[in-house]
Amino acid sequence: MRLLLPIALLGLMSGAATAGDIYCLKQGKDCSDRPAPGAEYIRTQQHRPDAPPPEPAPGAKPATGSVTPGAQAAATANARQAVQKDVDQTRTEQCKKDRETYQQSLQARRIYRTNKDGEREYLSETEADQMRLNARITMEQSCGSAGP
Repeated sequence: MRLLLPIALLGLMSGAATAGDIYCLKQGKDCSDRPAPGAEYIRTQQHRPDAPPPEPAPGAKPATGSVTPGAQAAATANARQAVQKDVDQTRTEQCKKDRETYQQSLQARRIYRTNKDGEREYLSETEADQMRLNARITMEQSCGSAGP
């Protein structure tokens, strides 16, 4: 029963997504939900994702407000700059976090980890040194240079 309800809902949703496309021949006198050569595509509010986009009629003018290649290039450049800014900001934050973790590992007298039961397990000196080394390597990778 639990499986039947999601399957039924999925079937209803997929049927609703395809119900809105109409293709008409002979100036609207012969209409169907299936495309035919020479048929005019009538767009409704719902768009079927698997349907091919309608081809413009021969001699039709492009839609007003279309993006020019120069404007598209400018938009792409702006988007790249915004992404690069976000990446740089994330790297800076990660570097700061890794630097703090390394500094804390150096200043701590004893280092511990939490086990499955939520209890502290204190590391041996060898394990603590390895953890400090791993923290330094992580910091160097994220900051791109040696520590402070």
